[in-house]
Amino acid sequence: MAAHSLPDPFPWPLLPLLVPLFLLPLLYLFFRRKSGAHGAERSAPPGPPKQLPVLGNLLQIGSRPHRYFQAVARRYGPVVQVHLGRVRTVVVSSPQAAMEVLRTNDLHCCSRPNSPGARMLSYDFLDVAFSPYNEYWREMRKLFILELLSMRRVQSFSYARAAEVDRLVASLASSPPGAIIDLSEKLYVLSDGIIGTVAFGKMYGSAQFERSSFQRVMDETLRVLGSFTFEDFFPASHLARWADVLTGATGRRRSIFRKIDGFLDSVIDKHLEPERLQAGVQEDMVDALVKMWREKDNKALGLTRDHIKGILMDTFSGGIDTCAVTTIWIMSELMRNPRVMRKVQAEVRSLVRNKPRVDEEDVKNLEYLKMVIKENFRLHPPGTLLIPRETMQSCVIGGYDVSPGTRVFVNVWAMGRDASIWDNPEEFYPERFDGSHVDFRGSNFELLQFGSGRRACPAVAMGVANVELALANLLYCFDWELPEGMKEEDINMEETGQLVFRKMVPLCLVPIKRI
Repeated sequence: MAAHSLPDPFPWPLLPLLVPLFLLPLLYLFFRRKSGAHGAERSAPPGPPKQLPVLGNLLQIGSRPHRYFQAVARRYGPVVQVHLGRVRTVVVSSPQAAMEVLRTNDLHCCSRPNSPGARMLSYDFLDVAFSPYNEYWREMRKLFILELLSMRRVQSFSYARAAEVDRLVASLASSPPGAIIDLSEKLYVLSDGIIGTVAFGKMYGSAQFERSSFQRVMDETLRVLGSFTFEDFFPASHLARWADVLTGATGRRRSIFRKIDGFLDSVIDKHLEPERLQAGVQEDMVDALVKMWREKDNKALGLTRDHIKGILMDTFSGGIDTCAVTTIWIMSELMRNPRVMRKVQAEVRSLVRNKPRVDEEDVKNLEYLKMVIKENFRLHPPGTLLIPRETMQSCVIGGYDVSPGTRVFVNVWAMGRDASIWDNPEEFYPERFDGSHVDFRGSNFELLQFGSGRRACPAVAMGVANVELALANLLYCFDWELPEGMKEEDINMEETGQLVFRKMVPLCLVPIKRI
């Protein structure tokens, strides 16, 4: 019987080299599973495929991007990614996703895109609305709110609101009985008068100020701020810059800037004259800004004449259209809904008796009127998409990874018409807010017309005060009829616009004077 041979000894010295051979496949499978799970949880947001290799989805968004983004959200969910040229864009369309952008990740998502139009017209981002997020912006916003938009300051401008509303009522009352008036035009004149008087003082309505020319230039300015250029979608591209030159976009931008800059310089010069320092002169926004410019405490900010002009650009670009558009939409909805019109008029007229006008103290007690305004903001937000933000760091929104440098839109128009948030969302029904805590000042993410977080609109108090006083007086002083032969359902409610979406067809009505 043959003897058993002993097994070869184990090569212990080679053990450190052999162990990795056994562990590597296991580690590979472990990390693959781990990364796969992580990728499923934290992948990029879903969205439509690129239509074209270079343009992406750019040609699909059309002239009303909020409607295109709503359709995309219905297919892919409340957080979607679209490709606009070379710009990664994320659009959110639910309160939860909006809260993640505007509160949870506010610090990471609170900068602004470097748009060439906004850059030039804000004096290289010396304003508050379009400036990127940095230390300068934080200090300027603090100063802006404290000195120009505090409740005390809003109340101090009540004289401008009262005077312009009186002018509107007188203009309507002087129209021939049964005459059809363009209420849209009247409300733009009202809003322009309030904002212009608040900013420039009594000189805005004086013969020395070319108000009509200024209005035309401001209209052009708003079109530039609201329109896109090749450089918006292909940043840092020499080819895009040349394309903007060839299409005339660059030339139009420079021409408008020169005109508006000349107007603002003349206004500041007027406010620097010695007689402005005399007692009894009603202080306007330029006076307040000039005073800040001269104060030693603000020297550290390096305030200059261009800073004043940048802030004034914000005031006009954000104030005139928003107030007028809001009041036009409200009156349009009231004409389409006679029940609501009768109810809100009854409230105003039962509270205000034997007075020629509704004043701001009266407005405080008009609860149903405030519901009407709130319901209008739900259905017709002037800015259908909040001014775009740009991410400064990676963050997670809706469970998806969002990279730095991504442009983020919040589709407030789509949220206002979402059946998962509102009952019968297409119906104009102010009573839905009766006893509700939901408000539009930034705490409730289902109603975000003025934004929230660091980039919330700082002028909300002034804008709402303008709309409330104007609307209350229109309802108190006049009954309203449609032109002969026209029915409620004939009122065109389509929207058009760029920076602000207004009613496409002007609202023409017949005012019937009551008092």
